Amino acid sequence: MGDTREVSNGLHLIYLGNVVAIIAALCMLLAILVPLLAVLIIFAVLIGGIISLVGLARLRDLHGDYMIALIATIAGIVCSLLANKETFFGSFMNLAQSVCSLLQLYFVVRGTNSFLTERGFYSQAAMGDRAWKWQVISIVINVAAFLLIITVILLPLGFILTLANLVVSIIALVFYLTYLKASVEALR
Repeated sequence: MGDTREVSNGLHLIYLGNVVAIIAALCMLLAILVPLLAVLIIFAVLIGGIISLVGLARLRDLHGDYMIALIATIAGIVCSLLANKETFFGSFMNLAQSVCSLLQLYFVVRGTNSFLTERGFYSQAAMGDRAWKWQVISIVINVAAFLLIITVILLPLGFILTLANLVVSIIALVFYLTYLKASVEALR
């Protein structure tokens, strides 16, 4: 196994990148009022994503699961560039991006949990398992909403599921960020 200090530093970058991206995404609401702010927010989201990507790149040689997470992240970026809500292919790419995001989270958790359990940090490892399960619930709701929306007949139910998915996604993200922060502290 690799050096836990390096793992902690890489996880810290992933944590910081996610926090920056979340704050920027929340500020998008303000961008409606101040259009120039939208440009700064897009820049901040990009910076947050790059920081997370650098964190994963630093971890890739410390555990095989981190390399898989990095590949899933890159595949997710490609899918997100092709995603839109206007065509079936674009919607499918949006769904594929969600699956890549799930895989990235799963392999980060799995790789980190191997370091945590090896050192006896079982409660932190359990936090990662909880974050992973919430993300699975989010993806299942996302898939169900996608299928209902494309049927058009059940469009209102699809929109309700989309809103439910937003809430579950936020819960999953909070669990994941809490897990990353606890893992950084435990492995430091």
